[in-house]
Amino acid sequence: MNGSVFVILGLVLVRLLEEDIFNSQTIMAILVGILLYVINILIRYLYTFLTEFRHNQKKAWTFSLGGVHGAVTFALAYTLTEETIKLSDIHFALLASSTLIILSMVVPTIVFRFLLPKKVADLDQIKEMRKVRKDMVEYAMLELDKIYLPEALRRQLLYDLKAQLDEVSMKDFLKEMNTTVRRPDLKPHDREFRDEVYRYAFRLERNYLGQIAQSEQKYREGFLKLYRETLMAEILFLGTKED
Repeated sequence: MNGSVFVILGLVLVRLLEEDIFNSQTIMAILVGILLYVINILIRYLYTFLTEFRHNQKKAWTFSLGGVHGAVTFALAYTLTEETIKLSDIHFALLASSTLIILSMVVPTIVFRFLLPKKVADLDQIKEMRKVRKDMVEYAMLELDKIYLPEALRRQLLYDLKAQLDEVSMKDFLKEMNTTVRRPDLKPHDREFRDEVYRYAFRLERNYLGQIAQSEQKYREGFLKLYRETLMAEILFLGTKED
């Protein structure tokens, strides 16, 4: 709807201003449009400040400035006809509403650069998450070194943890596959012990993410993605056929 409004806005401005741009009626219409925009912002701010956002000024200003208020404004302006008011007054109303719409597009573009938190670039987000993923795996490895594990299980666990970093070569992968195929099925108590160790490793990784997420709020989206990946890995690895 707003896209259609912008097309109509361009057509209206050309028709309204093609004869004389700087006449007194045009200047007055622009001033009225500016006044209407200020009143509109103040009313939206006071309403949200007193009701919706519980005296949170920043959120109230964000709401009041956000959005392009064009569709309804133009709809109201076009309800005017020559049967009710003069044609010159219709042009005046259309130019005033056009000024309001243009301000609602331009002002937030400038103000939001200072009002809203800066979004981290995608490339920076990716680089930071790679570093966090590596630190997370290294943290889990260091903690696992503090407990006793059978050598075969430790080797398998380290292999799977490194696989999260894509640091496993094709040679290591084929070697591990060959070892897994030749390995006899685990006994129930051995399988239970293995699952408990892996469950502990996944829990260590999530604990690490929880510790650093508090101090790195700007990367919150990346932390949540890593957290979900860890949960999914645990479900896929520890889930049974019955599950």
